[in-house]
Amino acid sequence: MAEVADVCLILEGTYPYVTGGVSGWVHQLVTALPEIRFTLFHIGATKGETVTPRYTLPPNVLGVVNVGLHGGDEEPAPPSKLSAEDWAAMKVFHDRLRDGAPPELGALLARVAPAPGAGASGHELVYGRAAWEIVTQLYEERAPTVSFVDYFWTWRFTHLPMFRLLHAPVPEARVYHTVSTGWAGLVASLVRARTGRPVLLTEHGIYANERRMEIDQADWITVQRQAPMTLMAGPGFFKELWSRLFYRLSRITYAHADLIVTIFEGNRVAQINDGADPARTLVVPNGVDLAAFGEIAPNPRVPGIFTVGFIGRVVPIKDVKTFLRAIRIVADALPGVRARVVGPVDEDEEYANECRTLAATLGIEDKIEFTGRADVKRHYADCDVIVLTSLSEGVPLVILEAYAAGIPVIASDVGACREMIHGRDAADKALGPSGLVTGIANPGATADAILTLARDPGLRKEFGEAGRTRVRTYYDEADLVRSYRSIYERMLRQAGA
Repeated sequence: MAEVADVCLILEGTYPYVTGGVSGWVHQLVTALPEIRFTLFHIGATKGETVTPRYTLPPNVLGVVNVGLHGGDEEPAPPSKLSAEDWAAMKVFHDRLRDGAPPELGALLARVAPAPGAGASGHELVYGRAAWEIVTQLYEERAPTVSFVDYFWTWRFTHLPMFRLLHAPVPEARVYHTVSTGWAGLVASLVRARTGRPVLLTEHGIYANERRMEIDQADWITVQRQAPMTLMAGPGFFKELWSRLFYRLSRITYAHADLIVTIFEGNRVAQINDGADPARTLVVPNGVDLAAFGEIAPNPRVPGIFTVGFIGRVVPIKDVKTFLRAIRIVADALPGVRARVVGPVDEDEEYANECRTLAATLGIEDKIEFTGRADVKRHYADCDVIVLTSLSEGVPLVILEAYAAGIPVIASDVGACREMIHGRDAADKALGPSGLVTGIANPGATADAILTLARDPGLRKEFGEAGRTRVRTYYDEADLVRSYRSIYERMLRQAGA
């Protein structure tokens, strides 16, 4: 009999196959808690996809289960197991979600899929006659003015992942910890409704908001044709349909999580606004290994050279293009500027190629180095300032790492960046600023901030010292580990472990 884990981490498109802030946080957590036995349930894009871990799993990770949302097809189904009353219950569930009622899964699952492999098959839920009738009814009620073909295929693409996850082989554990809402949150909610085992949610960025930003920019989602003599307003019906899906998945997760943790107060407010019970919310800030990054000593500087670092994945949400445009502006006033983009370039190769093309178009390819995956500590030692131009963040680890190394930061005004730079309460603010905050997607403001620090070594030193004090006082990894050890112990007791 397989060993039952203490905690099953439910992950979507992240650890251990993708590097980045959330993955680094997960690895930090499982490594720092050797007494907790973990299993990993990872949701990837493609069924049967071969993936290579980017991390060496510590011994307390008992195993990994991988499930793909797409690819292949549903197996042909045996005769229907659902009654007319069961299908009616599914329709009622849709209507309750639309009307803002609490999304209770338990009663519906008892009818439709009481356990993985039990109840209705994915084939029946996608291809069955009753499923067709529900889709056409939903269309007639909610979208009669748009293309039925587009509505039908959008419905299928949005629902097929749910039906696959209904039957996913989630490892047995005493506690389930999902590191996002979305598909991972749905799996955690299914487990909670079926087994009653405690569920912990940790949300670094607000998942529904981040998906909305990606959907707004997506060119693969159908945009319905407009009637003659009308103006297009907003993202369009089908993009709104996708956005509502992820918002409702968040509401389902909030309703079924026993504890909802996030990393700064602004996120907690957003969760409450989206339906989370305030009594079940908690803020636990990220932390950094002060010893590892505090020992970084700056390398000797070359006179006349000012090095700007961008530490992060080369993906659209990090808005690398704004960083490149800012460096173009800086180069006109400061010819000695050099920039390094330190992070993976293989997670969105098309975007990475666009960034390289942009650098060449701007005439700054000789000033920009794309390092790919690299030892960030070595690059911190060379950098005079670290810049983030992200469109969305939580509590970025890169800011904490830079602070531990005594490097000032310039960051866009997203997530917790403002409070990390200026302080979150009176005592924190009394330490003074540790960098500069800029607007989102604003290369001019970013360039001005870089030039301000480039021209004032004293200000850089002052900001760097404030950052070092701030991270030691408020963002020590040891505090994070203590908090999660306490949370896990409490939830394991709740589970009767």
